[in-house]
Amino acid sequence: MADVDDFFRLREYDSLMREVDRLRQGIAQESERLSRRKSELSDRIELLNSRESQFRQFNHQIAELDRRLAQHLSPEAQSKLEEEGLKLLAEQEEISQLISEDQVFIQGYSKTVQELESEILAEIQSSEALIAQTLKRAESVYATLPTEWHAQYQRILAKKPAHGVFSRIENLKCQFCRYTISKVLESEVDVGLQLKGCPGCGRLLLPYKTVAG
Repeated sequence: MADVDDFFRLREYDSLMREVDRLRQGIAQESERLSRRKSELSDRIELLNSRESQFRQFNHQIAELDRRLAQHLSPEAQSKLEEEGLKLLAEQEEISQLISEDQVFIQGYSKTVQELESEILAEIQSSEALIAQTLKRAESVYATLPTEWHAQYQRILAKKPAHGVFSRIENLKCQFCRYTISKVLESEVDVGLQLKGCPGCGRLLLPYKTVAG
């Protein structure tokens, strides 16, 4: 027969597993944060490569204009080519300025991303070690629980109820959902120390001798 300590251990196990979930979510969030930063850096490098390609195209176009200007042209044709050349030079200068800005940004941001990666990887390593430690403790606690409780706990856990898997009986009502609890069920939980679920919300009912979860 179960005793009060079994309920405390069940709550401890649930708390440990929730801590594992919290740590795993933290790892996922930090990994996503690092991934976003790397993606932003990659996008800026791709933009820089595109602008450098444009700059090279301008060089080819200007070289072609110089070649044509070296030929015997009419004053009108020469003036038109010179005007086109000045326009290309202005556009090339604008691209050159953007390239310089990109290079400065990438240099600084690359350092930031490297520092962030080092920091996040250290945090992840620490969290993973804590997860392993917490799981070890959780497994130890789980092994001491009445075996018939395992399936009941896993069933309600699989439903992922908001605000946890536990409730308690208060004035013949489920403290969480306020479903009316029969005296028989109340006696089974509070006196018989049986693990029962609320007929309303399904949460596991803790006996009055334990602190409500």
